[in-house]
Amino acid sequence: MTVRSLAGHRIAVAEALPPGPVLDVLLGDTAGATIAEDLVASASMPAVPIAARDGYAVLSAEAVDAHPDAPVFLPVSHDVSFDSRAPRRHVPRAAARIPSGAPVPLGADAVVALADTDQGVARVGIRRAVQPGEGVRQAGFDAVAGDMIVRAGTRIGPRQIAVAAALGRSRLHVRPVPRVVIMAVGDELIEPGAVRPGGGVPESTTHMLAALVLEAGAKPYRVGAVPDDPLRLRATLEDQLVRADVVITTGGLSDGVHDTVADVLARMGGFEAVDLQLRPVGRHGLGSIAAGDRDIPVIALPGSPAGAALAFEAYVRQALRVLCGHPDVERPVFRARVRKRWIVPPGVVTAMPVVVDSDDGDVVAVTPVGADALALTDLARADALVWSGPEAGVVHPGDIVECTSWGG
Repeated sequence: MTVRSLAGHRIAVAEALPPGPVLDVLLGDTAGATIAEDLVASASMPAVPIAARDGYAVLSAEAVDAHPDAPVFLPVSHDVSFDSRAPRRHVPRAAARIPSGAPVPLGADAVVALADTDQGVARVGIRRAVQPGEGVRQAGFDAVAGDMIVRAGTRIGPRQIAVAAALGRSRLHVRPVPRVVIMAVGDELIEPGAVRPGGGVPESTTHMLAALVLEAGAKPYRVGAVPDDPLRLRATLEDQLVRADVVITTGGLSDGVHDTVADVLARMGGFEAVDLQLRPVGRHGLGSIAAGDRDIPVIALPGSPAGAALAFEAYVRQALRVLCGHPDVERPVFRARVRKRWIVPPGVVTAMPVVVDSDDGDVVAVTPVGADALALTDLARADALVWSGPEAGVVHPGDIVECTSWGG
């Protein structure tokens, strides 16, 4: 058994989860991944002024007197085609029929909407005056050559895919989404809503962890509850390795004769059980499973939802963010005034969940929940965490503390 500080365990977990490889991936397969390069516009978009709508390209000064009751009539010089390699020149005192997205003829400065004309073919009647630039997307409207469009470290979503495609990129350099297998270990555990003769404990921890993993940017694969049976636990782990970049287990780490996680993992690769200097207390662990030419890191968390949630925030989330390639690994921090006293015991880092509100002076204030023992309902109510220790102390009402926003 290893006794370790929280700072030391953070380092150990970070070393076990180095950033993933950068891959050259087809654009359609990049959703959810993290871009590993700055996406810069190599040319202006659009390169030339284009029509923003179907209509007629005109010189606005030549239709300045147009009115519904007194249309301005202009001959139609030609139909603008997408086949043209460059915009044709505008014919003075004429209009060119143009589709949306086509290059505006040189010399024209506006596009009259079809609805504002009689849609003539040889001659068009324009029923509304247009201003210079109206109905036209100017060169560089979407981006100017050299513009930074998407910064490295951004999680790729629909909008980033759209702009990459508009830039003509068919592939991107990305860090793929890490796959995290999550399982709970314990004979007493049953799926929520299931009925077992003799009763059972609804398994909630892996449901919470799956949501936390997803919020951190990785892809969770929740296995659910596995009994405290060495053969079944090993078989389940082996079955999951094909889709795992990381394995997270909860429970099964105490010193009871039926707790099998440490022994099974030690036989499958290597494992170290850790008494972590973190409050609320609970058994933790770190190891790996040999899978062909890969070693799959395994992070073992306490079985209780509160212990697992705080452990995830304390040292797992940041390591997963780095594994994903995200530059923003830390949660936002804000300062607040404390409403209620709590004690910080010596020798451990204390994670105190707090509820955020405001006092009469409109200053953010926080109230601790679960100061003596953290219940599941306290976990659900908490808005932020206050980290303190390992030095002993007392937090008094009115003290100003730093709070970490608790998303997910």
